[in-house]
Amino acid sequence: MQRPDNGAAALELTGLLPKGAAKASSSSAAEGDALEKDKEIAGFLGYRSPLHRRLLFALLCVLSGGVVFVVSRWYLALRVVLTMVPCALGVADYVLVTTVDKQQELVRVHKLASFNSINIQASSAGGAATHVLVEDETPVATPTALADVTAALKGGDGYDRLLEFRCGRYLYHHGQATFLPVPAMPDDFSASLRGVAGSRNIKGQLMDDFDRSERRTLYGANELVIPVKGVPVLMGEEMIHPFFIFQYASVAIWCAQAYYSYSLIIVGITLFSIVTNVVSAYQYRRRLAALAHYTCEVQVLQNGRISTVNSTELLPGDVVVVHPGILPCDLALVRGEAIVDENMLTGEAVPVRKVSYSPAVDGPNYDPDVHKSCTLYGGTTVAQARPGGSERLTLGVVARTAFWTAKGQLMKSILFPRHHRQTFVGDALKFIAVMMLLGLGFYVWDVVSLAAYGARAGFIILKYLDMITIAVPPALPACLTVATAIAISRLQQHDIYVSNPSAVALAGHLNVLCFDKTGTLTEPGLDLQGVVPLAAGGSSSGDYDGSRDRRPAFAPMCDATNMPAAYQELLATCHGLAQLGSELVGDPLDQRLFQSTGWRMLDDGSSGQVVEVISVSEDAEHLGGASPQASPRTPNTPGVLATAHVRTKVQPPPGALGLSGVYTIVRRFEFSAEKQRNVVVVRKPDGSLHVMAKGSPEMMRKLAAAGSVPGDFDAELGKYTREGLRVLGLATRQLTGLSEGEVQGMAQEELEAGLHFCGLAVMVNPLRADTTAVVAQLHDADIRTVMVTGDHARTAVSVAHNCGMLCQNRPVAFADTASAEGRVEDTDLALTAAAPDGGELPTLGGADELLGGVAAGSLAAAVTGRGFEKLRELEAVQPFLERAGVFARMSPDDKRVLMELLGDGSTGEDGSEVAGLGHHVGFCGDGANDVGALKAAHVGVSLCEAEASVAAPLTSKRQTIACMVTVIAEGRCSLITSYIIFKFIIVYAFIQTFGVAIMYSFGGSVGNYQYLIQDLLYTTALASVMGFTHPARKLSKQRPPERLMSLGIWLPVILQFATCALFQVHGARARAVLRLEGGGGW
Repeated sequence: MQRPDNGAAALELTGLLPKGAAKASSSSAAEGDALEKDKEIAGFLGYRSPLHRRLLFALLCVLSGGVVFVVSRWYLALRVVLTMVPCALGVADYVLVTTVDKQQELVRVHKLASFNSINIQASSAGGAATHVLVEDETPVATPTALADVTAALKGGDGYDRLLEFRCGRYLYHHGQATFLPVPAMPDDFSASLRGVAGSRNIKGQLMDDFDRSERRTLYGANELVIPVKGVPVLMGEEMIHPFFIFQYASVAIWCAQAYYSYSLIIVGITLFSIVTNVVSAYQYRRRLAALAHYTCEVQVLQNGRISTVNSTELLPGDVVVVHPGILPCDLALVRGEAIVDENMLTGEAVPVRKVSYSPAVDGPNYDPDVHKSCTLYGGTTVAQARPGGSERLTLGVVARTAFWTAKGQLMKSILFPRHHRQTFVGDALKFIAVMMLLGLGFYVWDVVSLAAYGARAGFIILKYLDMITIAVPPALPACLTVATAIAISRLQQHDIYVSNPSAVALAGHLNVLCFDKTGTLTEPGLDLQGVVPLAAGGSSSGDYDGSRDRRPAFAPMCDATNMPAAYQELLATCHGLAQLGSELVGDPLDQRLFQSTGWRMLDDGSSGQVVEVISVSEDAEHLGGASPQASPRTPNTPGVLATAHVRTKVQPPPGALGLSGVYTIVRRFEFSAEKQRNVVVVRKPDGSLHVMAKGSPEMMRKLAAAGSVPGDFDAELGKYTREGLRVLGLATRQLTGLSEGEVQGMAQEELEAGLHFCGLAVMVNPLRADTTAVVAQLHDADIRTVMVTGDHARTAVSVAHNCGMLCQNRPVAFADTASAEGRVEDTDLALTAAAPDGGELPTLGGADELLGGVAAGSLAAAVTGRGFEKLRELEAVQPFLERAGVFARMSPDDKRVLMELLGDGSTGEDGSEVAGLGHHVGFCGDGANDVGALKAAHVGVSLCEAEASVAAPLTSKRQTIACMVTVIAEGRCSLITSYIIFKFIIVYAFIQTFGVAIMYSFGGSVGNYQYLIQDLLYTTALASVMGFTHPARKLSKQRPPERLMSLGIWLPVILQFATCALFQVHGARARAVLRLEGGGGW
């Protein structure tokens, strides 16, 4: 294909920009506000590596016998100083990348000459291109705004340098003089997808050949390739570790003194440690690489024809035929629906239903992380793909590839986790430095004594070096790893599997534990206890007139077996379920509600029988509107709209309150945490159309006509939430004067207008049998417990009271926003208080008094997700972080931010650092919504039936929070044992060092076999056996010291030093007196 003209060229160039960059801007500063930077990157520094610097570095390495090379491998700053000179990023050959957790890495820059002629200026109108795919025509790119294609040729802004860092790609932007991340999706992707979702026919990819070549340069191959270093390379890196270098030196010193026995033992221990570490690291990296890497043959639509290509060739914008199997990338589903097993990403074994993306339903701006119900994620398994309506194929558009996919981001978080505070190694090195200085002090004392006995200079130097090996035992590193290895082995016996060994030691410090509610603290399923209908004359039938004096009232609760017909219809049709063979798949809550009705799901008609689809005229499609007509057609009939959805049909059991016939769900609006509701349009057997809705009670009250909501709504809702019951609001509306085709063209808000509230569905979610006992055990150990859930705040508080997380005799302060809708920034903070029994309290004063009560601990606290955001905005969140026991209505991102704020801190929207409380935080959860929190916490434990889940550092196959007690106990045991081993070896080293110094002062020395007995039996054997210490049966309030350099550890060591030194000096003096009196030798 020839390169497009100026208009088409401007189109593809705007697609190279990150989202938000296609806005008019005449200045770099204004443009900088539009472009997105990577929040994980703190800064870039440019360097060049001149030849004379490299030659000088090589010469220093040779002259120093490799010492300079080894030390430069330990300290990156030294290597940069010796081999690099600073320069501007625009001309740099290397870039020093600093992350927000203070990690640094030197990365080579790749030059991309092909980008020198590409204009990356934003289009003046800020619009994106739309790709209209018309039947019997090739894809045509019609830009909505033009850009100056000669800007880059004149020296304007441009990308010409590529940086690959931590499996991500960054392009240099001349205008901002920095590197910017390549966007996960091209900027025009949403606009192109909107065109496809509303088009009659899809002929092929959403880009032309020139676009494709540029995207190939930007995004590379679609595969997750995790570099696996070879065994020789890993051996080399491991062998130059500072601990092992010290052991080599010790062995050399001992061999110079003919101390071969223990030298061979240390050589054996060292080689065993190196080989074990290398094999473990190699196997782990291989397993991770095998888990990440997946390629397959896929069918793509190109110019109206299906061709087969390798998945590595896929790029954002390709149209793929979806078949059962593992997905190689993230797809936006545009035709049909699919049932997907997302266990690999989320740890949840429940298959989920995916539906086609619809701009009218899901919004015009597609986002894979927001529109989860219409996104197929790479790495997940499609169990079933069903074409929609008359279509023969299920189609998806490639949205993200390689490490931009959800699986790729998860792999990056495993490969490059944010570093938490780990002070043990640093403190241990400080301790060792002190011991070396102590050995040097003793040596100064011994120099005089050895010289007085006529010792040669070489002998004195050798004895000095020997003194260092005594002061710092080479067996110390190996002994310290024993405790963690044994703890991991014991955890596996409890069906707890560890993918990150460092998390075991961190677990010993945990003082705050956060738990998800449903499926973690409570049983995974919900049982329908009953529905609370409206009294006769209410709005359940849809005929309420809205007059104020006739507001409906709640009737007594009906159990599941006595539900009125209207409520059976609503619960049996308002869901997102699908049939997979004989299995019902979808949200467990929807499954329980559907099963409670006794209805059954029918075949959707995809096997070839007559089905109803909705067609849209071609003219209306081009105008962006819809002129739908309903028409019965058979599959494969030409001219049928390709966007017809798969129809779900349900049927009541015979004799169910006079109900019969087939109910067809003609349109669905999937549930999302943001919308807090599930809405469907149902065609009843009599042909009438009804809107059925269920969701959070607050949302249903907001959507329903004001006059249809009972006046005692809050009181009735509170009655059930105070008992810890889960409550859903129900609403319905009959559509009159509308055809099914017209309904297909209506937005969700239009269909929801005029809903009539019709009652509540009440579900019971009992606590797990051991939850209360485990929470009590954690409180006895002075570990704070916090519930973090997406459920209603009152329900969460009631469950927290029942399991003991909140004191039952203390009033509860609720932090929420004054309005449950709109932006949080546009509403006020609302602080209310409730009595311990859930009843409203008389006013306690203003907000300041409530905040004071929370800060003082006289009030328990519960915070909603919107309240959490508002408190952060007002910078008043700290009292609630310190005191709140319940965080309700929390989104997945809210959970992640909460973990960071309770712990080491978070990164603000502007990239600034937000300080945390500094607690050691653990999180235990079981669902997809918990993945972010599991990663952000210091220790995350996933309750998952799989042996190992990539969603968390630790995975428990036993579905109970008792695993947290086991993890903490083993973590404390591992940490305390490491402290004890360290103290024992250091004290032993001091005693031996001081004893040898005294021996030197008398002209004596310790024999090699004496050293062997002391080093092998007293040190190595005893220290290793200490690692087998079992954890205490009950958690204690006393936690291990946070620092090795703490008074609780230093004081006994110093006292032991002093005591041993006193007795050794006294013994040496007594021996000296005897020697003088007897005239004998030593």
